[in-house]
Amino acid sequence: MSKIILSAKDLCKSYASGGLQNHVLKNVDFELRDGEFCVVMGSSGSGKSTLLYCLSGMDTATSGEITYKDKQFEKLNEDKLARLRRKDFGFVFQQMHLVANLSIFENIAVPGYLVSKPPKVHAKAEELMEKVGISALNKRLPSQVSGGEQQRAAVARALINSPQILFADEPTGSLNSKAGLEVLDILSEFNRGGQTILMVTHDIKAAIRATRLIYIKDGKLCSEMEMGLYQGENEKARESQVVAWLTSLGW
Repeated sequence: MSKIILSAKDLCKSYASGGLQNHVLKNVDFELRDGEFCVVMGSSGSGKSTLLYCLSGMDTATSGEITYKDKQFEKLNEDKLARLRRKDFGFVFQQMHLVANLSIFENIAVPGYLVSKPPKVHAKAEELMEKVGISALNKRLPSQVSGGEQQRAAVARALINSPQILFADEPTGSLNSKAGLEVLDILSEFNRGGQTILMVTHDIKAAIRATRLIYIKDGKLCSEMEMGLYQGENEKARESQVVAWLTSLGW
């Protein structure tokens, strides 16, 4: 079995609203294994995005422990946590957040300059652009390419520093079905190459790419299901399996 690289224990997250505490995450225990494609599903407001943000260090938990390898988040100052996010974590969001006045190539390469020297960054950016199928778009601005192409660039940008974990928050949520499937194919291909991915989604087409599915409800992890490595086969069977599992959970 693969080693555990990220874990949470008794994780809680609360917000104050109107003088009351809104408990979004409630004593969550979680483990992420090296090389897996873990997908968290849940209805709107279930806490799935909050969980992703806390586990990636983009948000701070109210209480509990988060450990990445031998590092405990609560013992890291903001500078050390920022360096960890920069080098070891990559991020893909529903909105691409590309810089409008930078070319596609520049958008992908810029985060790499914070970690490596330009020649290495340029070679890596070119390699990633080829892998995600946008090499011909390197000089174009984000406004000159499609939404699907922008999201492919966002995936490449997230991988420029060879992160240990790629975090994805509804990465196909703003795309049409064809572009969404293309992005999912890219994520699956990287996972088959060993990339660890933690993704939250409400999309069953995205969920079938998981090696492991987790269901969150009212801030608590209430079920999980092993799916095995996605190979592009038996999609209907995987989809039926996921639908049956979700139905049993009251989806």
